[in-house]
Amino acid sequence: MTPHFGVPADDERTVVNGVPVTTLERTVVDCACLLGPLPGLVVADGAVRRGADPAVLRRLLSERAGRRGIASARAVVELADEGAESPGETATRFVVTRDGLPPPQTQVPISTHLGMFWADMGWAEWRLLLEYDGRGKYAERATDEFIKEKRRHDAIQEAGWRSVRVTKEDLRGTALTSRLRPFLPPTVAASLRPRADLLG
Repeated sequence: MTPHFGVPADDERTVVNGVPVTTLERTVVDCACLLGPLPGLVVADGAVRRGADPAVLRRLLSERAGRRGIASARAVVELADEGAESPGETATRFVVTRDGLPPPQTQVPISTHLGMFWADMGWAEWRLLLEYDGRGKYAERATDEFIKEKRRHDAIQEAGWRSVRVTKEDLRGTALTSRLRPFLPPTVAASLRPRADLLG
């Protein structure tokens, strides 16, 4: 893919629709090294969701130890999560982790009086959830979708969980982490430090 990493080995190449390409795993490592942490994580999340092998990813990183971008790529691969269902969810998880919070669990199951719901991500030990709201979610049948989402939100709150809604505007700088501070245990809020390996 790039002279920096050399010609892909035979086991790093495959064919898709008749076109020679690098494997999912090789593509993830290259993108994580070259694009920076957040775009790299968007690629990595999508790849593991489509079956990229974590063991192969770790091997490829190990083989490239000491090369430019590998430390950041290693952090990205460690964070990759098949539970992320959109780039917005990936970006939300990235921002709070970059700012020093433990990576949130994805697809958190919540039992409510309306049945089982799955939250985008959160920390079960704090009963704190993050839900990413993309613009398309309410684009069609806006009123019906809004009412359905409100009933779901209320049921989750009544089950004893706190839920923070996130939009793309919250992902700029440290805005989201600042919003979360009042909901965090005091010792956690006081000890937040940005992760150098995710600053890009």
